[in-house]
Amino acid sequence: MIDEMDVARLMRAEVEAAETPSAVVNIERAMTAGRRQRRYVRSAGAALAVVAVVVGAVTVPGLVAPPDRSSSAPPSSLNLFGALAPLEPYTGKVPSPDTSRIPAALETIDPTVQYVRFGWLPSGLASLQYGAGLTQSGPGVFLNGHSGDPQNWAGVSVDLYPKGVTPKAPQVMGVDQRAPVVSTVPAPDVRGAAATFTLYDVDGTDRLTLRWQYALDGWAEVDVSPWAAGQDAREIALHVAQKLRFSTTERVRMPGRVLGVPQNLRLIYATVNGPLTPDGWRWYAGVSYSALPPTANPGTQWSKTLDVSFSPYVEMTDKIRAELDGKLLHEPPNTTIDGHQAAFYAAADPSGLERLDVIDVRGMVVRIDAHHGTLDEQGTKGLFQRLDLAGAKQDWRPSLMVD
Repeated sequence: MIDEMDVARLMRAEVEAAETPSAVVNIERAMTAGRRQRRYVRSAGAALAVVAVVVGAVTVPGLVAPPDRSSSAPPSSLNLFGALAPLEPYTGKVPSPDTSRIPAALETIDPTVQYVRFGWLPSGLASLQYGAGLTQSGPGVFLNGHSGDPQNWAGVSVDLYPKGVTPKAPQVMGVDQRAPVVSTVPAPDVRGAAATFTLYDVDGTDRLTLRWQYALDGWAEVDVSPWAAGQDAREIALHVAQKLRFSTTERVRMPGRVLGVPQNLRLIYATVNGPLTPDGWRWYAGVSYSALPPTANPGTQWSKTLDVSFSPYVEMTDKIRAELDGKLLHEPPNTTIDGHQAAFYAAADPSGLERLDVIDVRGMVVRIDAHHGTLDEQGTKGLFQRLDLAGAKQDWRPSLMVD
């Protein structure tokens, strides 16, 4: 859902950046766009060209598991039995649900709110990602844990839809082509609500969806895409769904605060992601603001934005250099700001983009992308000087799992 928008944003940014020849790629920015690009936009040529150079996230062996390893513990790895075989009635275990809930279907999506966190995940996942706000098709919330391969997504994802929005089948090619249904069967109740299992054929690959209403007229779904060896993916989906932690008051944790944004800009999207190990270094956090009114088409609102993102500053090593295969982590510095090396670029086109990368700021790289007309005369440099980075640190992590 959000990832479709991210791919479009990545395409747009790379096309605009083509005015300045460069072999630069921001790993986490591109990874954010490519987490589930296979699920959503297989034909986005420009985006795929960028994603193709992305280095996968840190690979982590089975780490996340339930606190209680009793005999009733859920399966630890994923596998759908029988490629594209019709689903049989489910007779397996159903764990008790977490008691948290969203009392009413979301009529609006506030990007500053963390509506959902994982209470349990299977092993074999490398990274977590959360996003809330405006997508290309409308508002939504997603949370996923994935295996780290940007072109062959495998893992578990959660989507929350606002009031009255009915989920669609996964998108596999183009903007209108949806995956065919292999079969649908009733599932055990999820958190007290009737539920269904649906198996989709996503380009010849099994995709299991568990769907229920988190509140009256508000749909939620858990998707599971398997990898080799393990258990029934339906049991995985049920355990993930039952252990989700919902909230309408918890705030998305960010490594810095964006202050001094012009009053005509509206926050439309926030995303955070990070590895599942304490020593993993590839995390990312970003917010986006639109200069266009909320009545505009969602895609149009994304055509004139201010984007601010944070990622860890990394000293170049032979290993990282080999992974990048000739690419760079960020634009080469061409100026300084407040004593920090920075890369600044402004398109000649009045409707183009102004970009600022400030390097090694409290252990971070801060990027500001602004379409002309979204900021005052001080531009991206002035906005950077108004950021609150007092709590920033290189080993920052998002909070996407229940403590």
